[in-house]
Amino acid sequence: MTNIPRTETASPQSARERSLVKVEPHRWALTWWARIFRRVARRWTVTRHVHNFCQPLTTEGTEKLKGLDGPILIIANHTSHFDTVIVLDLLPNKIYDRTAIVAAADRMYRERIKGMWYSLRYNAFPITRGGGREALAYSQWLLHHDWSLLIFPEGKRSRTGELQPFHGGPALLAIGQLIPVLPIYISGASDILPPGTRESKPAPVHVRIGDLIRFAEGTQIGEAKSTMEEAMKTLASAGN
Repeated sequence: MTNIPRTETASPQSARERSLVKVEPHRWALTWWARIFRRVARRWTVTRHVHNFCQPLTTEGTEKLKGLDGPILIIANHTSHFDTVIVLDLLPNKIYDRTAIVAAADRMYRERIKGMWYSLRYNAFPITRGGGREALAYSQWLLHHDWSLLIFPEGKRSRTGELQPFHGGPALLAIGQLIPVLPIYISGASDILPPGTRESKPAPVHVRIGDLIRFAEGTQIGEAKSTMEEAMKTLASAGN
């Protein structure tokens, strides 16, 4: 059996240390029973929330999801915690069943029980922001073992709605395993659950799905990152 990389638990103290908090992934979230739970519960944990709060939800490019085969790296802009369920609701079952969500350890895994529920509900796992290449070890292991990933390359939610510069980690993951990248742009989610708020409210949401991006062997991180940023900017400006 292949060993899954482990990380050590650290107790956050200062603001800098909080951004570097390390939490070990819940590896049981990959088991057959956890996967069955997510498939059965998808109607309530994902679809119901999207239907209740994305009013209406309109999409462009859904035909690009047909025939998708994993593993793929799904990237999306980030303006709200609601972005995760919106993307998950779009995915075909074949991809949904084997997709893991990259989540900030210092934000989503500060409380043990809530972190466990997030792992079970969405197959999320914690990643240390600012942790460098070491923090990507589990993500690389997942891609190598045919799991797709949903990641937000901006690293944090945009409070203005404008795209922020991408971090290099997603590009490194894409070229490291030569994984196709699926860009998705979401507009309107920030009106459902803006940063700094706790209660959701219905709002119109529009999603644009881009073409798969494939990188040739030998592509540099900077080039891959720029390509991914440009793809997202193109989707963002398509409605203007």
